[in-house]
This record gives sequence, structure tokens and C-alpha cells, in this order.
Amino acid sequence: MSQRFEIKSVTHEVGRIAFEWDDAGGTYHVYKDGDHIYEGTSPDFQDTDLDPNKLYKYTIERHVDEEVKDVIVMQTSALSMEKNIGNPLQTLVFTTIVAETQIALSWEHLKDTEMYTIYRNGKELAQVESNRYIDRDFSRDETLTYAIHCERSIAQSEETFNNARSFIAKAIGLLYSKTTEKKASVEGFTMMKSIDVPSALLVPVFDYQKPSVVDVWEFRYKTFIEDNMIENPNVISPNRYFLGDNRTFDLESDAYRSYVDIELSYKNPDDALTFTKKIGESVAYGLDKKIRERKTASDEGIIMKRQDLSKGETGFHLEHAVGNPLTTAPAINYEVQAIFRKDGTFDLSGFHDQSPDHEIYLRSGKGREWIPVHQSRSEGLAHLSGVTAYQYWRFINVH
Repeated sequence: MSQRFEIKSVTHEVGRIAFEWDDAGGTYHVYKDGDHIYEGTSPDFQDTDLDPNKLYKYTIERHVDEEVKDVIVMQTSALSMEKNIGNPLQTLVFTTIVAETQIALSWEHLKDTEMYTIYRNGKELAQVESNRYIDRDFSRDETLTYAIHCERSIAQSEETFNNARSFIAKAIGLLYSKTTEKKASVEGFTMMKSIDVPSALLVPVFDYQKPSVVDVWEFRYKTFIEDNMIENPNVISPNRYFLGDNRTFDLESDAYRSYVDIELSYKNPDDALTFTKKIGESVAYGLDKKIRERKTASDEGIIMKRQDLSKGETGFHLEHAVGNPLTTAPAINYEVQAIFRKDGTFDLSGFHDQSPDHEIYLRSGKGREWIPVHQSRSEGLAHLSGVTAYQYWRFINVH
């Protein structure tokens, strides 16, 4: 018999998830989102009752003499043939397996990506060429957040006219000193998974202490300019400089280019979704660095659409396109897809320009600690051209 109790393989097909585990002896029980769906001695199971838009949590228990000896937890989703070309990460299958002896991560291969960098709690662990990674040296008594980062050229992007976009992006990269050809023409992808304390997860289903119901979710997205003053890449404009926000990442700062705050309250019978948006003032300077004009852009380019999915599961689609009111220039663009559940799980994904600075935060309940979801530093105003590479991200939790 195997000394380890781990999942050996997971197979994803359209309408089917199949997995097998080490046959360590005894009787096996499989639960899906807490519901008992299998009991037997065969160390394998397949599920065909699937919704391609949902994440599932499977718990596998090994029983010997009516006592639970081992537990494995796996979170995954069904394979979908309908991919979101605008944001490839949104429908990507990302599987996480938590066992006493391993945390295993695997993800659906992104076209034309060759190398993945793995991080745990912000520290780089490894670089791998395959679309999977196993961590055996982890703490069982703290929350773990893994990030997987990879890149590819716009020329390999799934978007239409990608070759033309790549050529223009490379040209922009050569023209401006604050950017490079590589950064302008290379898309970045970051997949993040936050895993609750493993020792609390790896317990029998009937002993598992479910986290408190989350009645309120709060989401915050700000764009800002780190510098105190930045140069206009349009050298023929009389507005040679613009005032920045003179700060780094800061949840509470009131200096920003744009600010979005969304609150979902399950306490309200209608599951109220409150949407707040603000725009920071734009200030332009001449060559002598004296103020020429100042104006605040319209917030009409920030649009939030509510998405009701099922009972205790609500989301939104956020679109942002806000320009500089003092000059002819491309808008700051980003999009976010979000799903928040009363059980405390979430699935967030989005993409944005590489300029300016972007910061996203989340918290589950008033008075609780904010989680930094995503932070990205600016590569320079030239990256607002509309043809340079986007940064894509996704953040999911397991608990």
C-alpha cells in the first residue's frame, strides 16, 4: 500500500471530471461541496453533473474501521469550450489539491506560454515549463497564497489583428525612453489562489468548521500615478507635464486618477449592490512647469453591471474607460469580472493597461482586514496607446 494519500491524476473533458488517488486501503467517501456523492473501495471517481461556470470543492476521505484516517481537498472547475478571448484567464481551469503531504497546483495551458514562475506568499519558489507544480515544504498552520505568472507576445494573442497590434506596440517600445519594446509587446498573466489554513481544511466533512456566512463584500479599485509629476509623451502638446499622485500602493489614500468602490450586502433582502465612482482632478503644466489648466474628467466611462447567478451567489462586470480631459489621449482601460458568495468564496478576474498604477483590494465583512488582490506598477503613459499589451489576472480562494 502507498505511504502517501494523494490524488494521482485529474482528467478534464467537456462535461466530465475524473480523478484517481492512491489506494491506501479502506473505504473511500467523496463529497462535492459538502454533499456525499460516492462510497466504495475503488480509488477513483468521475463526475458528470457539472456547470462549466462553477468552481467545485471535492473532499475525499479514507475510512478504516469507521474512522477517518486521511483527507484530501480539491478545488477545480469543468472544462469549457466557450473561452473568453477578451480575458483568457476567466474560463481557465485552475485545479488546487490540498493533502497532508502536498499542495498541488495545475492549470489549463495558455497558448504560446513556455515558462511559469511560481510564488508563495510573495516569495518566488520555482520556474517550471510544465503547467503544474507540487509544493511539499509548506506550513500547515497559515493561509497560503500562490501566484503563477507567465508571459507571451501580443503576436501570439488570441485577439483579432494581433500581428498588427504587436508591430505597433514594438514601435512604441522603441520610441519612448520610459518603456521598452519587450514590455510594450508582451502580455502578462497572473493566476492567484488563496488557500485557507491546511490543517483546518484537512478534517472530516462532519467535523469541518464552516467559516461564518459573509453578509457583506467590499471591493475597491484605484488607478493612480506614482510620480509627483510626469512628462507628456506627446512632445508637440503645450501641456508638457501632468500632476501625479505622489504615492505608492495605499488602500486608504485619497490621491488617485480614478476610484471605484462596490459593496454587496446579503443582509438586504434584495442583496443590494452599491456602486461608488470618483475621478481625480487632472492638472497640466507648461514647459516652465507652471500650471496651464486643470479639469476633472467625466465618470461616464465607468460602468458596472450586476450579475445574479444563484441564491447566495452574486457578481458584477465592471468596465473602465476614463481619459485625460486636458489632452487628446487614449483612456485608462480595465475590466473586472467578479463573483462573491455567502459561503466566503470568491472568483475575480480582469485585465488592464500597463499604465498608470493599478491597485485592487477586497474584504469580506465590515471591520475585517482588506486583502490586496492585485497591484501593478505603471510602465509609462505610452502604454495607454490602446495597442500595447494588457496585464491579465485572476484571484480565487479555497476554504
